Amino acid sequence: MKRSLLLYLLGIFFLGILTVMGTNSLREYAALSLLHDAVNESEGFRNQWLSEEVSRELDTFCGEQGVSRGDLLTVLMLDHRFDLTGVDLKDYGKEQYSDSLNRQWGRKPEALQALRESYEAIWDDLVYFPVPESTVNEEATVAFDNSWMFERTFGGKRGHEGTDVMAGINQRGYYPVVSMTDGVIENIGWLTKGGYRIGIRGPHGAYYYYAHLAEFARDFPKGTQVRAGELIGYMGDTGYSEIEGTTGNFDVHLHVGIYIRTKDSPEMSVNPYWILKYLESHKLSYAF
Repeated sequence: MKRSLLLYLLGIFFLGILTVMGTNSLREYAALSLLHDAVNESEGFRNQWLSEEVSRELDTFCGEQGVSRGDLLTVLMLDHRFDLTGVDLKDYGKEQYSDSLNRQWGRKPEALQALRESYEAIWDDLVYFPVPESTVNEEATVAFDNSWMFERTFGGKRGHEGTDVMAGINQRGYYPVVSMTDGVIENIGWLTKGGYRIGIRGPHGAYYYYAHLAEFARDFPKGTQVRAGELIGYMGDTGYSEIEGTTGNFDVHLHVGIYIRTKDSPEMSVNPYWILKYLESHKLSYAF
């Protein structure tokens, strides 16, 4: 009788272990399903959903732990299913980062590398907010909201693939616009929707798009090398017309767009909102 009871209890014990192992395996499998060849085209990735806390702590954590912004966000976003709302980097250490990278996500090295390259393209070239801070006029402020994929109707119904940095002083040509990154000018001139625009390709491959400019800072032939913080133009209200030079169809603002290359798309847009929130603490100062 005692032997039968002992065998029964041992059976229950091992069944419990197998159940826990099976549950953990299912969880790991479900998590790994996030990491696939087209993950950098997914809605979660394109949203780039950080948090105020992560935006503030990003540079400090990366400096202390010796990792790049792109490397950290690759793992952090996977760990939190591409939504860092409520995440505090003070609770996240190098050991947790390394364990997650090597134990779990490292099991899909090719997909992990492709995702890492996408985050590096977006984040690792960033240096400055695109609109400097005025040292002489307290009213020369800017503001922006998360308007990612809000409906737009000019030229047909579509989603808004960018962030609009709105001018506190609605005067075209007043606010300077600088390059957020080093890079090469790939496109410049008039577009029906974007008005006067400049497109700059960063060193890691992202394309940074600055639209509705009042004018360019100087003559920029395609292929011109620019440095982060270099003056490229002035905020305006150009666009929404096939007639070059058209102004006044909306308030003065800078439309910022960010695009990356993926396996299936030469130009995949990502939400610039949290990139700009991060860069708010990285403003140059200009007397304007």
